[in-house]
Amino acid sequence: MQHCLKNIVAGISLLAVLTSLFVSNPIVVADDLTDAIEQVTQSSEALLSAQKKEKAIEAIRGGLKYDALESLLRQGVTAKKSDIAKLRDHYIETIPEFNKKTRLSAEQIRQALEQWVQSLPSQDLKQILEQLKKQPPAFTPITDGQVTNARTALDASLANMTAFLNAGEVAFDWKEQLQWGLLQEELAKEKPNPARMQASLNGFYGAEMVGLESPEFTNVRTALRAYMNATFFKNNPNSKAMYEAQIGNLITALENYTDHANNDTAWQVGRIIGWLDRAGQASEIQQQIRYHFYQPNIYVHVSQNLISAGELMEVDETEQLKMTVKGLDVVGEARLRGQISFQIAESQEKATLRVILDGTAISRNVAEKSGVTVVTRGTTTLQATKLVSFDGDGFTTEPAQAEATTKLELDSIDGPSSTHESIAKSKFIKMRSQNEKDASAVAVESVTTKMDSQVLELLANVIDGYQDKVRNPLIRRGGFPVNVNSTSTQDYIRLNMLQTGRYQLASPTDPPALNKGTDVALRLHESFVRNFTEVVLGGVELTDEKLVEHMTDLGAEIPEELKTGKGKKSWAITFSNTQPISVSFRDNQLEIAIQGRQFRDGAKVINDKIRIAATYNVLKTDEGMQLVREGDVDVRFVGKTSLTVGQVAMKTVMSKKFNAFFKDDIVGKGGIALPGNWASAGNLILQQIVSDNGWLMLSYNLGKGGSTE
Repeated sequence: MQHCLKNIVAGISLLAVLTSLFVSNPIVVADDLTDAIEQVTQSSEALLSAQKKEKAIEAIRGGLKYDALESLLRQGVTAKKSDIAKLRDHYIETIPEFNKKTRLSAEQIRQALEQWVQSLPSQDLKQILEQLKKQPPAFTPITDGQVTNARTALDASLANMTAFLNAGEVAFDWKEQLQWGLLQEELAKEKPNPARMQASLNGFYGAEMVGLESPEFTNVRTALRAYMNATFFKNNPNSKAMYEAQIGNLITALENYTDHANNDTAWQVGRIIGWLDRAGQASEIQQQIRYHFYQPNIYVHVSQNLISAGELMEVDETEQLKMTVKGLDVVGEARLRGQISFQIAESQEKATLRVILDGTAISRNVAEKSGVTVVTRGTTTLQATKLVSFDGDGFTTEPAQAEATTKLELDSIDGPSSTHESIAKSKFIKMRSQNEKDASAVAVESVTTKMDSQVLELLANVIDGYQDKVRNPLIRRGGFPVNVNSTSTQDYIRLNMLQTGRYQLASPTDPPALNKGTDVALRLHESFVRNFTEVVLGGVELTDEKLVEHMTDLGAEIPEELKTGKGKKSWAITFSNTQPISVSFRDNQLEIAIQGRQFRDGAKVINDKIRIAATYNVLKTDEGMQLVREGDVDVRFVGKTSLTVGQVAMKTVMSKKFNAFFKDDIVGKGGIALPGNWASAGNLILQQIVSDNGWLMLSYNLGKGGSTE
């Protein structure tokens, strides 16, 4: 079983690869919205918990569309107003059909749904813009009470964190990491200096500082940031003037966006909304604008057709048996032969894969007692299943379950006399039915126990890898997706995520529609790349050696201009904190841009912001796809109208290197080869490629092909 279950990891890893590569604390929203969602949750749970009969629960769940209701609750603040209103209208039509007691409770849910609908904006962006122009929200000074409340919340979170640390839950030197002495010094002042406290706040972020993902730390950084902001804007005499300037900037940014929606104008709006959030101003305008840019910005889609297309994984294992059955010592050998397959299990809560082992165990058993040796042969057919699920919290498993049927046949009896042998044979025949049941029970216990322990053991790298390399580092950076929604039907696994932060906006639109029967698809909004890379790449240095290492890992050819080694001058880029990598998906074109704040060429260093961009025309051909670059790569010093000699030299170096990196013609032929047990199933053949309205869509079906894209 140990060897065969390694194959299970290959199947789970296929799911992991297709999901985790495309994987911020929740954005603060108005209290009436969160209150409405909480009221829907409480009233819907109360209605079901009050029922004593399963039949009544089923009637309520079906009649009041609890599956749709629970789906909306999982989406939370990202749920669409039209979907909430549709369910509310269903309640209006359906509630009268229930008895009086149920009607009263269901009406509470309907009212909460109505509150949810009413708390969401009803204006479009142009109407919001006109409102801002005619009557912008007035500046609201931060009060002493707000500062006091922020300080009270901070003190409570600091007390919880200190108790947590004193309990020895974290090993690193947290006082040094968090600049504890400096923080205590500032907090003791009547008017603490937010600029000095920033050093402590920075300590609560760090992808490599294991432990900072704990809520005891994240709660403090949220409370500390709120207190710093309240203190800064309370004591800053220019707060009102700053606010009025930002409202003017917001009007300009919205005008730019409504005239010409693109990645840059959306980014500008997001930065201003983040400033207003930080300043505690214009909360209603914030919510209204953010609502229009709050749709998931990445979707992944995998079909059962693809999952089941891989070669069945063979099991062939032999195990020595030694047991005592009703006081009788039994020894023998069992050989299990079978196959492992994968099947998507239906779940609206999290994407779920069913691991199935179908097998037959042939055993030879020897029992001895009172000089009589009985040899039997058993044939056990069994099926074992184990569920593996994935959502934003990671991978989880359900206990394995199995069914088995055993047939026992008498092979031989050897005793001191024919009488002994006859008695033994009679006992075998008499007890055969019960012994077959007992043998089946033993087989079920054995295979489920092994499946549970060994799947968990062999999945440890996948499970821990997600937690240690994806989820926890993103939380420590303050950039875990706001919402991760994974579901599965019998035919498909679907995953979507909303990646956004305080100074960021997500997608304003739904993704392009997929063709029916699509096996694999990625639908990516330009905001995902912008938002995600600000989290993981902002301020990070990329050296020439690191770039070559990444390209080598991906199997990419290294152009001569990018090669490292003897006779090659080293170079590096330090990514900008804002839009380190951005993309634009518009009008069947794809633009990708890299933005750095420092560039090094050998010993020369330039501390200027440079944007390096390449634009491609996106084409679908009979053999796959083709990306044709428009002209040379654009290397531009941001905000500079004239360049120094050193800047010109740096621009020349970067132009040469990135014209090699961004090839002028990228052609994909034959599809994408699949790994491992799926290699013989064929390649993924491109069906759709769309680059428009902010979305890039790539969809593939399983088919035959030659070379890979």
